[in-house]
Amino acid sequence: MKVSFKFDNKIGFVSDDEKYEVKIKNSVVNNDEYHSPTELLLIAMGGCTSDDVLNILIKMKKNVKSYRCEVEGEKREEHPRFLEYAKIHYIFEGDMSPEDIKKAVELSLNKYCSVSLTVKNAGIPVSYDYTLNGKIYN
Repeated sequence: MKVSFKFDNKIGFVSDDEKYEVKIKNSVVNNDEYHSPTELLLIAMGGCTSDDVLNILIKMKKNVKSYRCEVEGEKREEHPRFLEYAKIHYIFEGDMSPEDIKKAVELSLNKYCSVSLTVKNAGIPVSYDYTLNGKIYN
């Protein structure tokens, strides 16, 4: 795996690795139109665990009618400004039980999702909850 990017004085950083262009906010330009590196980390974590969870539920032959993921985190005020925590909220509509979702999420966060495991191994707490058919579970 390899990525690359260059500095753009109007954007911040722009990937130039021959894939879809990614624009990244940086502190020099501070363009709020683009995601910061830490926001991209949260997006990566959400994407990684979502892929796992949906694949596990599909293998369990569960009917996922709709799915959404929200990830939040907060950076420390002092330097180094790493994440203090990450919290993932999974939102499902479909024919499955809360236990099915819990099993899929636990497998993802504790075994398969390399991004969340990297964050956890850095000492940053990662927690989750989920909504199934309008009901929140912690």
